[in-house]
Order: sequence, then structure tokens, then C-alpha cells
Amino acid sequence: MNAKGYEEYLLLRRSVEALVSEHEKLVELAAGLETELSEVKRQLAAKNEEVKELQARYERAKFSGAILGSGEDPVTARKRVSELVREIDKCIALLDR
Repeated sequence: MNAKGYEEYLLLRRSVEALVSEHEKLVELAAGLETELSEVKRQLAAKNEEVKELQARYERAKFSGAILGSGEDPVTARKRVSELVREIDKCIALLDR
């Protein structure tokens, strides 16, 4: 092998080593990104559950506010709900006739 061929060999070898090194770095980066993606997906699922819970709480609060009206206490609200349930029961009984 002549000097020029040996120089080309060394250049090619350095290029291959650089490519292998870059490949290893990219594999590590991909693994890190996959881990991060899994964590973000887990966080997103948790936030979605939190949103659903908050929406349900909001609906309950909205319903409670509608029952309570303006400034009524919880005892009055329970009484009002009981009256509504009795009225519904009467309507069901009339439908059964």
C-alpha cells in the first residue's frame, strides 16, 4: 500500500469512527427523548383526569348554586332538593296509573 492509499485509509477510518460516535450519541438522545415522551404522556393523562374532575366539580357547584339561589344556606338547599324529589316521585306515581 502506498502513502496516498494509507492516507485515504486513515481518512476513511476517521470518518467511520466519527459516524459511529455520532450514531451512538443519537441513539442515546433518542432513548432520552422516548423516556421524556413517556413522562409527558403520563403527565398529560393525569392533567386530563384532573380536568375531568374539575369539570365535574364545576357542574356540581353550578347545580348547587342553581338550587341554593342567592345566599341560601345548605339546610334550605337540602330541603328544596327533598321537595323536588317528592314532586318527582308524585309525577312518577301519576305516570304509573
